Amino acid sequence: MSMILDPSGIDTIIFDLGNVIIDIDFDVMIGAFRGIAARDFSELITYTQQDDLFSRYERGDIGSADFRAALRPYLRADVADSEIDHAWNAILCHYPAAKFDRLRELRGNYKVYALSNINEIHLADIDRYISLHLGSADMRSYFDYAYYSHELRMRKPESRIYRYVLDHAGIDPQRSLFIDDKLENTAAASDLGFRVHHLTDRDSLLTLLSRF
Repeated sequence: MSMILDPSGIDTIIFDLGNVIIDIDFDVMIGAFRGIAARDFSELITYTQQDDLFSRYERGDIGSADFRAALRPYLRADVADSEIDHAWNAILCHYPAAKFDRLRELRGNYKVYALSNINEIHLADIDRYISLHLGSADMRSYFDYAYYSHELRMRKPESRIYRYVLDHAGIDPQRSLFIDDKLENTAAASDLGFRVHHLTDRDSLLTLLSRF
């Protein structure tokens, strides 16, 4: 599933964001929360398994205020909202400029989309970084369209989010390559006919894209 031997016939590329375009580090985030925690925050979240709180936040079932309120039992009583956001955003550790340049280049020949499980606080921080450091308006500006889970009220690997992208974008899954770092997400897309690549090494993305 993760080897794309022949890129011919592909006219659309759909990217996940975390650990595909933007490097993330759960350990850095956990370390940031330890600095403001009253309990062990690592019991709430790991890379492979998330507390339902995070899934609900990514799906937009709860807003940022409720998300912060749900974290507070794990934190010191004097912690401000801004400190929570700062620790939560510590997961966003690096924005490889070459990947963003490549997205721009690809749009000359392909339809390029984002499909990301993401939340309001992270997206705001991503957009802020891009505006300040990459000279672009926001994350959306790199794509023909960006599909964000918290806005759509659904998340990967739910089949309905892939079906929504197909219908909204009007694309053919057999001519569309979906790239994601989690196997359950590429497997769900493959079941709907997408061509997929499970990106197990985020640093290999540019090598993969050199075929296009």
